[in-house]
Amino acid sequence: MDGPQISPAPATRLALWRNYALLLYTTLALATVLIVLNLIIFDHNVRFDLTPNKRFTLSEFDKKVLRGLGSDVKVMSFIRTEDPAYLELSELLFRVAAFTPRVTFQVIDVNKSPGLARQYGVSTYGQVIVQTEGRRREFDNARADGLIPAILQLTHDLNKHLYFTAGHGERDLFDNDRSAGYSQWRSLLLQNNYQISNLSLLGGAEVPDDANVVVVLGPQKDFLPEELAVLGRYLTRGGHLIVMLDPFGSPSLVTFLAQYHIKFIDQVLVDPAYRLSAGEILTTQIPLRAESSEVTRTLTAPAVFSMARGIEVTGGEGAMAPDGLQVQREGLLLRSSYESWASGDPKAVTTGLTEFQKDRDLKGPIAVAVEVDLAKPSNAHVAVAKMTRIVAFGDTDFASNQFIEMLGNRDLVQNAINELANDQILIASRARLNRSAGAAFYVSDQQSRQAFVLATVVLPLILFSIGMTVFVRRRFFV
Repeated sequence: MDGPQISPAPATRLALWRNYALLLYTTLALATVLIVLNLIIFDHNVRFDLTPNKRFTLSEFDKKVLRGLGSDVKVMSFIRTEDPAYLELSELLFRVAAFTPRVTFQVIDVNKSPGLARQYGVSTYGQVIVQTEGRRREFDNARADGLIPAILQLTHDLNKHLYFTAGHGERDLFDNDRSAGYSQWRSLLLQNNYQISNLSLLGGAEVPDDANVVVVLGPQKDFLPEELAVLGRYLTRGGHLIVMLDPFGSPSLVTFLAQYHIKFIDQVLVDPAYRLSAGEILTTQIPLRAESSEVTRTLTAPAVFSMARGIEVTGGEGAMAPDGLQVQREGLLLRSSYESWASGDPKAVTTGLTEFQKDRDLKGPIAVAVEVDLAKPSNAHVAVAKMTRIVAFGDTDFASNQFIEMLGNRDLVQNAINELANDQILIASRARLNRSAGAAFYVSDQQSRQAFVLATVVLPLILFSIGMTVFVRRRFFV
């Protein structure tokens, strides 16, 4: 027979219920802590980037652009989700959206949403659309390094106005000709949200007050005295002027600029050492550039000029100019190589052939781009952006459709506008983009000769020497 059943003592039951209550309390407390932590993590994204170069961390420049957003930005990336090439962009979009609520994004698989792709005019994989307040920018190949520049361009100040002088046979920004046109430069300016207008200086017209930069692009005819007087008044009140002149162009404008200590030389630049491989000697790379100027400091490759003329700066700091202006700063932005010269041979322009003659030609380096900043002595300590600023180039071809994509030309022509329009942030954006993109590969004539000598003389000579050494050792010392 079974023995009598013994019930737990009241004290034992109390301890058991206390343990159950403690377990329930601990479980509820842990669940509460986990819920609170999840809510905190949901609202506060915390990530640790352990890569050596902080690849997955927004740069200070990126943060500066994102902090300055004044409107909401939406990014739509049309990709194939199974393609691993677009993971970097998706990761960057996540970081950007986590940094600022101003940016939202959507990753769309074109194959799964063809109707949405058609609605936005997307026909290829990898197209990214950035839009805000009715404005839109887009770039292809879903490159992560193109996102921040696109956001910057889209949200950039729209009030910058560029005026190009007209009426003297200047180069045409609307010309789509592959060689002689300048439409690609115009497209770059529009992408930076600049307003572009033609400017006639005839009939007593003055340069408009909203002109951030006035550009004189390769005039074929001379300026009249009253037109130069208008330019002079514009410079006196702190105007910013960019002048691009080909050899022998616009003598009256050359004389006008000489008053501001910018002297154009009527001699064409010749540089056989830095011409493009197998190219003419009048189309050359410009290897020497100033590191102190934003116009040239961030170039990742030398500029390529064709049929350029030299420029000299004739007055140093303190030199006087018209209307009481005084030179505050001057610099040689671009110079040719030490093997170059400015040719006084009249046949050089027509034949592309010439030889250096000491009594006739100027030995290099020859400056082909210069900058002069001026102010009245009473305003000598004002910010550079408020000074009278002139940037002069001895060539127009480098900005044409034929040459603008060569080496550093595109960055150079944009930097000049950005610097004088006080848009240094666009220069910094371009420099950031260039750090992750290789420049086009061009070989100078000098580099071509060096490669030829290395491949046909040096390497065979080294191999022959090794072979002879092995032969002698085995023949006479074994």
